[in-house]
Amino acid sequence: MTFGRACYPLVALLLTVLAPLGCGSGGQKSGRPDIDAIPEAELRGAATKAQLYEFRAKVKKRGVATAKQELPEILETIEAHDKLKLGPHNATYKEIASKLKALQGELSGSATKESVAKSLDDICAVAAKLPGTANENPTVE
Repeated sequence: MTFGRACYPLVALLLTVLAPLGCGSGGQKSGRPDIDAIPEAELRGAATKAQLYEFRAKVKKRGVATAKQELPEILETIEAHDKLKLGPHNATYKEIASKLKALQGELSGSATKESVAKSLDDICAVAAKLPGTANENPTVE
């Protein structure tokens, strides 16, 4: 019994030392070299474009209520990019965040479906500057 309890600090030390090493080889993140070769800025740019294009499609189909419901989460995601080092693209993310905040202000008033769609067209035009590709006209349910 005494020996077992004496091992607890040793086991804790081993776990602390070995846990950051993980099980992988450290060379690849996904296990697919073709995906790992794509720069992070391009992956994030494509994901951002896809999110904004889908948001625009939903608003055009469903209206202002959808914009009010989904905008806070989208704005939070875009603002989180400020913490990342995405080089020259950081300015684009800041511009998108600024336009989304303006849209949020517009939504607190008497926004129309057409005015919100126009604002989203402007936001998507800025997002087009980001690297990566995404379907500009996704189909939404």
